[in-house]
Amino acid sequence: MPRVVDHAERRTKFIVASWGVIANEGLNAATLRRVAAAAGVTTGALTHYFTDREALLVEALRAAHFAAGARMLRAAGKLDDDRKRLLAVLEEALPLDNRRLQEWRVWLAFWGEAVGSLALSEENQRRIEEWRDFAETLVLPLVPPGQSTAVVAMSLVALIDGLGVRLALAPAASLASERRDARASIARAVASLGAETTAERKATQNQGGKGV
Repeated sequence: MPRVVDHAERRTKFIVASWGVIANEGLNAATLRRVAAAAGVTTGALTHYFTDREALLVEALRAAHFAAGARMLRAAGKLDDDRKRLLAVLEEALPLDNRRLQEWRVWLAFWGEAVGSLALSEENQRRIEEWRDFAETLVLPLVPPGQSTAVVAMSLVALIDGLGVRLALAPAASLASERRDARASIARAVASLGAETTAERKATQNQGGKGV
């Protein structure tokens, strides 16, 4: 009886192999032949699922974003407190373990390649917009009236991008301390949301009380 092939599993295997090649050797090394070798198959077996290198790279980028997005959704679903939920999601978005570090190194490689590839650029832009929209829903309960949730969300996403790049490029010897600093940075950012407005509100209330 012939063996039944799980096509979804095989596609995932090829995508994971491409991540490893990209993270360890750079995007230029991610040829169909090299990825096939990393997956332990022939190039022909790989092209049965991906017609060319660009198709493989677009799918690899999409899968990396989806994997990260799924983890962030799970982190958000575990908490009821708005501030803790936002902090958990932002921490999940950072490369604070080896799996996420590999993802970030893959993304860095793709960002450079996207400059010359319309398909990669469009795919990357769609995922960035989804991430910003998700961040905006998370900050909405924490942003006082008069402040723009879009601006606050964009600021936090920019903070994550900057910290993520720093961690992805950090030497192994300083990675642990860099990760501690990154956690502290986002904790301060989340704690500060609405803080100034709250202080102003208290000051106004106090002034009103004195006037009575």
